[in-house]
Amino acid sequence: MSARDYVEKDYYKALGVPKEASQPDIKKAYRKLARKYHPDANKGDPKSEEKFKEISEAYDVLSDETKRQEYDEARTLFGAGGFRAPRGGPNGQPGGGFSFDLGDLGDLFGNIFGAGRSRGGTATAMRGTDVEAEVTLSFDDAAHGVTVPLQLSGVTTCPTCRGSGAKPGTQTRVCPRCEGTGMESRNVGGFALADPCRQCRGRGLLIDDPCETCGGSGQAISTRAIRTRIPSGVADGQRIRIAGKGQPGIRGGPPGDLIVTVHVQSHAVFGRRGDNLTITLPVTFPEAALGATVPFESTVNSVAQAGQRTCAPAAPSRDAGSR
Repeated sequence: MSARDYVEKDYYKALGVPKEASQPDIKKAYRKLARKYHPDANKGDPKSEEKFKEISEAYDVLSDETKRQEYDEARTLFGAGGFRAPRGGPNGQPGGGFSFDLGDLGDLFGNIFGAGRSRGGTATAMRGTDVEAEVTLSFDDAAHGVTVPLQLSGVTTCPTCRGSGAKPGTQTRVCPRCEGTGMESRNVGGFALADPCRQCRGRGLLIDDPCETCGGSGQAISTRAIRTRIPSGVADGQRIRIAGKGQPGIRGGPPGDLIVTVHVQSHAVFGRRGDNLTITLPVTFPEAALGATVPFESTVNSVAQAGQRTCAPAAPSRDAGSR
């Protein structure tokens, strides 16, 4: 019987009883139908034989409070998919515990309950974690773009044991508890959940003589220097993702990314509104009232000399070159 067949079967309908039926009512309904469709009373009638199997299957589940509760929960939680019928009962009827065949849902529950584990039960490669960094740029560098050096601290492969965790000249051994998968299963309410192995802590390997440099972790803290290009026009607070410059992957997985948060210093003269430069022009009352043509270069120089007293970017501003 497939998972879909089991969950879609309505055992209550098969016995002709409501979902809230009591055990005596279920037993009474089964006996009545069993007498009617028993193969001895309907020899040579394949439809009666099939009906008898159906009501027997329904009674086997609904007459057992544990199986009935599991069946009700299965139909409520998963609707038309997810479970395979209990098996192991007499005459091929359902019995014993549930086994699972989630089909397309298997990937979903595998990600939730068994992250880091492949379909074959072995530990899989995992992507490295992302690294965060910050850099402060001048207004001019942010406008034109610049290449900056960064010092990054993080976890890397131990140079002594090269990531094995074992002392040079010794070897690791496969964990006997999880047989090298790094994961072990436990049953919770009928679900088989995957947890990291308690003996090897998810590595799948045991180390009898650990590396003295890393203590058996296979990792070490290191500082590395890189140079990265900040594109022109970057805004204050913008985050730039640089692919492949994060932490190295695990078990051959791809590296993570470097995420750089950019801080841009204010300018003595110019401000910024989106992709436009702005400037605050000091004008007299008659100029403001009657209008005036203000030489841009001389105005910039005068504003620069006056300092931030008259040109704070947060003040009301006008587009550069406007009067």
